[in-house]
Amino acid sequence: MDRYASRLTEHLRRYATDLEVRLAGQIAGLTTDGGRRNRSGPIPLPLLPAPGFQEARRYLARYYRYPRRVRSQRADLIHVLDHSYAHVLRAGRQAPTIVTVHDLLPVLTVERGAAGFRDRIRNRLLEWVLNALRRADAWIVATEWMRSELADWLGHEDRIHVIPFGVDDGFLTRTGETPEATRKRLDIPQSAFVVLHVGSVGPRKNLPAVIAAVHGLRASGTDAWLLQVGGTLTPDQRVDLAARGIAARVRTVGEAAETELRAAYRAADVLLFPSHYEGFGFPVLEAMASGLPVVTSGAGGLAEVAGDAAIVVGGREVEPYVVALRRLTMNATWREQLVRRGLERAKKFRWVETARRTAELYRTLLH
Repeated sequence: MDRYASRLTEHLRRYATDLEVRLAGQIAGLTTDGGRRNRSGPIPLPLLPAPGFQEARRYLARYYRYPRRVRSQRADLIHVLDHSYAHVLRAGRQAPTIVTVHDLLPVLTVERGAAGFRDRIRNRLLEWVLNALRRADAWIVATEWMRSELADWLGHEDRIHVIPFGVDDGFLTRTGETPEATRKRLDIPQSAFVVLHVGSVGPRKNLPAVIAAVHGLRASGTDAWLLQVGGTLTPDQRVDLAARGIAARVRTVGEAAETELRAAYRAADVLLFPSHYEGFGFPVLEAMASGLPVVTSGAGGLAEVAGDAAIVVGGREVEPYVVALRRLTMNATWREQLVRRGLERAKKFRWVETARRTAELYRTLLH
């Protein structure tokens, strides 16, 4: 969400100079070089309060203070860049509204029901958000798959616009720390076959399959290592690693700044992304742009983003991932083909095009 918000804003300001773009809050610094923060307008309100605040204060900031301040601003058009904040549209709406829908996880969460008091409170708030989401004048999604999912939920296809996201030029260039230096810093052997996973480690990301695949690759005789960037392994996942005897062959980088993320892509041998559900899948695109072959589940919008430039493994069995990884270790020609296709495909996803098409939608709703 942060990457989308920062890149769209940057390119709108650069290329849609007939429009005055103002941010209602702040964009965090992880997805910008040097950890800079992008601020605009009179609302320096973080979307999440500082560590140490009680959960009630967090909910108050998200569902009351922030929407109230957003609604106090005058605008000719309101674009909510994250569907989970659609509730800001509920009251006092006097301008056309757009919501970018990244996924329908809130819908799936509500449909699963609530097991306890806190879950019931969460679901009531999500229902409030989803009711507001239906009221938008237009919706933006990044893939045709997400368009179909949203249309099924809304009950119509009207006013849903597919505008793919982009990839940063920084992933396409080869500046910064060398792969050898990154491996040395992370204490990974230069000769190791590094399997990279990028993102959180929640259930839908399918970390058990990543762990099992790395274990299977090692059992076949490959000195495979796992590099996980962007998440904090759970106790259960650490137990799994220890039980398989591969805990010492795992390196983790939590909230990685942009330069660290790019360095990880270039130091790895393959991105393994077996997620159960993704509306778009930035890691697949970033890996291809970085010259890294990709093995993915293809779930949700992943297959659409990957095209013919990645290995798409259907189903939820682990063995096909192991087979794909082993083939990459043994077939240099095939690996080079995947890298070449990936680079060609990644170049088709440009933030300037995302901004251009978004600006066109703005102008349509303003006239």
